[in-house]
Amino acid sequence: MKKLNLSILFSLLLIPSIAAAEVVIINGNSWSYEINGTIRDDSSILSQIDLKNDLKLKDNDDTFLVAYIEHPIPLIPNLRIGTTSLTFNGSGTATKSFTYNGTVYTVSDNINSQLVLDHTEVALYWSILDNIVGFDLGLNAKFFDGKVNLTSAAGNVNEVFNETVPLLYAALQFELPYGLKLSGDMSYISFDGSSFTDSVIKLSYTSDYNLGVDIGYRSIVIDYEDTTANEFVDIDISGTFIGVHLAF
Repeated sequence: MKKLNLSILFSLLLIPSIAAAEVVIINGNSWSYEINGTIRDDSSILSQIDLKNDLKLKDNDDTFLVAYIEHPIPLIPNLRIGTTSLTFNGSGTATKSFTYNGTVYTVSDNINSQLVLDHTEVALYWSILDNIVGFDLGLNAKFFDGKVNLTSAAGNVNEVFNETVPLLYAALQFELPYGLKLSGDMSYISFDGSSFTDSVIKLSYTSDYNLGVDIGYRSIVIDYEDTTANEFVDIDISGTFIGVHLAF
């Protein structure tokens, strides 16, 4: 219900931005990323699961898409909409014993693993500076559709989670000669000892035909702990990307 209410609120706020649109930019990217980190749903540190060493999750290539809708009206926010696919698969033999979601896995168990962190996002932002140097501030909401699947003779785990993460949003751009632009953006929140960061830095070239290319680096860092529910997540997903964009 919380996710639905937030989605409705953002949808209502989008209407003025879309109606007043003056510039639309569509950006598609191929992202080569690696994953590092641990998860745990038990109070004991001995049940900490290393995503690579224990679950054998492999680095991957996937896509993320972003669209920007901007306009000249000062009080109405601009709009950024994005979608990111993140799927990790692994298969191998456990090198230690651990417990996850009530299932005990022991040394030598063969485990097939999958972690999915797909999400969409909607950001409303205002252009504080819009010249050779650009600076944007706003709010972002990420809507996660994720799952954790563990399959072995010891038992199967099929955990699905749908979470909404509200974040602060900031972006900085520098116009360079010859159609080049250096830019970066960050979505961030910190609460109760937990934090979420999604940051991008990229170099872009746009031709006279409003078609361009991008090369950059993206990093998603999730540091979450809930001592009451015994849920602990420490994940870093980072890597380079290359993309194309079209402005009209």
